[in-house]
Amino acid sequence: MGDESLVCAIDVGTSGTRTALFDALSGQLIAKSHQEYQSIFPQPAWVEQRALDWWNTAAQTCKTTLKAVGNKVADLVAVSITNQRETIVPVNKDGTPLHNAIVWQDRRSIPQCEHIRSELGAETVYKETGLTIDPYFSLPKILWFKERKARLFRSTHKFLLVNDFIIHKLTNQFATDYSNASRTMLFATQRFEWSNLLCDTLGVPQEKLPTLHAPSFVVGEVSRAASKVTGLPEGLPVVMGGGDQQCAALGVGVVKPGRVKATLGTGTFILAHQDRPRLDPQRRLLCSCHAVPRKWVMEGSIFTSGIIYRWFRDQFGTEEKIIAERVREDAYRFLNEQASLSEPGARGVLLLPYFAGAGAPYWNPVARGVILGLALGHKRHDIIRAIIEGTAFEVRRNIEVLQSIGVAVTEIRLTGGATRSAVWNQIQADINNLPMLRGKVEEATALGAAILASVGAGIHKDVETAAEAMGRVGEHYLPHKELQKRYDMLYSIQTEAYTALDKAKIFDKLAELD
Repeated sequence: MGDESLVCAIDVGTSGTRTALFDALSGQLIAKSHQEYQSIFPQPAWVEQRALDWWNTAAQTCKTTLKAVGNKVADLVAVSITNQRETIVPVNKDGTPLHNAIVWQDRRSIPQCEHIRSELGAETVYKETGLTIDPYFSLPKILWFKERKARLFRSTHKFLLVNDFIIHKLTNQFATDYSNASRTMLFATQRFEWSNLLCDTLGVPQEKLPTLHAPSFVVGEVSRAASKVTGLPEGLPVVMGGGDQQCAALGVGVVKPGRVKATLGTGTFILAHQDRPRLDPQRRLLCSCHAVPRKWVMEGSIFTSGIIYRWFRDQFGTEEKIIAERVREDAYRFLNEQASLSEPGARGVLLLPYFAGAGAPYWNPVARGVILGLALGHKRHDIIRAIIEGTAFEVRRNIEVLQSIGVAVTEIRLTGGATRSAVWNQIQADINNLPMLRGKVEEATALGAAILASVGAGIHKDVETAAEAMGRVGEHYLPHKELQKRYDMLYSIQTEAYTALDKAKIFDKLAELD
C-alpha cells in the first residue's frame, strides 16, 4: 500500500447520509458530502423510512465525494459503513424491501415488549443480550411484523439493519457485525452469536437473520452494478463497519479502559470501553459489543440534549435567527454568547431535560421536561444556560452509575455538533469534574468506520492501533475546582426534583392528558 492510501466511510444516520474520505494512515479528512432524507409518520408515535432512500443518498454522496478528489480515487483501498442502530427492514431474496423500515425512534411495539417480558422476564433478557426491554430495539419491531403482518413475516428472507442493507447493495451479501447485532435484542453479547434462547422462545427463525462477522472483516467487494451507481471502483474491498455510537467512540480513540465517549448531538450517548462484558445489577446501563472486535462498551442513552437547544432556538430564538441570517452565521453561536452572560448555576434555574422521556439511568418513557426555579429577576440567558447545564447533569448521572459498578472513568472524549461550542465543553468539564477532550475530527462516526476500513485493507495491524493513529483529540477542557461545590448542590436539587415528581406520579398524570 502506498503512503497516499484513502478509505471511504458511508455514514447512514437518522436524518441523512454522509460519505467521507480519510487518509488511511493519519485519519485526516480529505472530502465529504451529505444528503438528507425524510422520515414517515403513519401515526404520531410511529416512525418509518424508505430503505431505498438510504441507498440512493449513499450512492449520490459517494459520487459527489469521489468527484471532489478527482484522480485520487485510484488511491482508495476500502470502504466501510456505519449507521443508525436498531432500525429494521424486511427484504426478499433479492434484497428488495417488503415494507418501510421501522426506525429506532418508533414506539408502536410496546405490546410486543410486554410479550417479551411475560415470556422471558427482564432479568433473563438483560443477562443474555445486555439490553433492557424497550421498543427502541429491533426485536420488538420484528415481533410487530410477526403479529401484525404475518404473511409479510413469512415471506421475509432477511430482517436487515441499515448497515446490512447497504452492504447487500454493495456486495450482494446478507451480513451484519457484532456491534450492530448487539442492539437487536436477539444477540448473545457474551458469546458473539444469535441467541437460541431469544429466537426459539419468541419464534424468530435464525435463517431470517444475516450472517455475523466481526467489525473490520472484509465481507465482499463492490459489485459492477454498485460501482455504476456509486462511482466506487468495482472490486473495492467492503469492510464490516459498526453501529454509529461504537464507531464514534473509535473516532475519538476510546479503545482503552478509563476512556469514555460522550456524543453531544440530538441526544447524548455515553460509551465506556470494556475489556470484558459487564452488567449493571440494576439494569440502568446497557452492555453492547464495541466496534473493536471482541470488546464491549457500557452505554448510557440520553434521548434529548442538543435537540432541546434546537427547540429553544426555533421557539424562542427569533432574534438570534434573524441576526444569524443577516451576518451569515450560525444562530447557535449567538445563543452560546447569551449563555455566557449568565453565571455558573444559571442563577438557580434548573432544567429536567426529559422532553422525550428519560433514557438511562431512569428509563422512564413518560417523564417530561421541567424548568425549575424561575423568579421575576431571571433573564432569558439564565434559561439558555440552564439548558446546557441540565443536559450536563444527565451526563454526570450516567458517569456516576458507571463508577458505581466499577467502571474506571479518567476522561471524557467529546463528539457531536454541540462540541463546536467552548461554552458547552467547559460546562461539561465543570459539572462532571473531569477533563473533556474534543475530537479533532468532528465527523467522528464516519472516522470510526474509516478506522475499520483501514484495518480491513491492511493499513494498520489492528483496530486499537488504527484508532490511536487516526482517532486523535484536540482541545482539552479542565474543570474549575472552585465551581464544584455549587454544581454539587444544584445537581443534588435536580435529582431530588425528578424523584419527587416521579414518586408523586406527576409524569404519569400528565401522560394521561395526551
